[in-house]
Amino acid sequence: MAIPEFLIFILTATVGGMFLCGANDLVTIFVSLECLSLCSYLLCSYTKRDIRSNEAAIKYLLIGGTSSSILAYGFSWLYGLSGGETNIQKITNGLLNAETYNSSGTFIAFICILVGLAFKLSLVPFHQWTPDIYEGVRFVSKIKFFHNFNKKLNRIYIYKYKIYFFTQIKIEFFTK
Repeated sequence: MAIPEFLIFILTATVGGMFLCGANDLVTIFVSLECLSLCSYLLCSYTKRDIRSNEAAIKYLLIGGTSSSILAYGFSWLYGLSGGETNIQKITNGLLNAETYNSSGTFIAFICILVGLAFKLSLVPFHQWTPDIYEGVRFVSKIKFFHNFNKKLNRIYIYKYKIYFFTQIKIEFFTK
């Protein structure tokens, strides 16, 4: 086990988390979230000679790839509905100006984004993979700390934009 690899993975994930907390753009959100997630996958498979660790890493990678594709699909719906904007504030304004905030497309976009983030955060209906990953990792205390750190950063980000986006839509919806 090489210590420099471990530290590079931790530092790269930390940088991804820092960019995620300050992201205002869909592309920045996705890239920083994937930077954070890919380092988590690599840390999960850090003990290369252990077969359970390799199995856990493959499961984590497949579930993470699926959740990333669902999240990107939701982002693409938002991008199309807002008129080609990637900034969160401009997406909100684009949905309000085009009056598509109450359409089925917006509902599909939010469902896809919610499902993608629920897999990443291992929320209740999407948490079946979490015990397998914890079972396969040998140095569990380090990964548990890192996984909880990853969850907390994602929750901070969700609360940050949920308040802005939904208050803008509620104000516009109830004032008409």
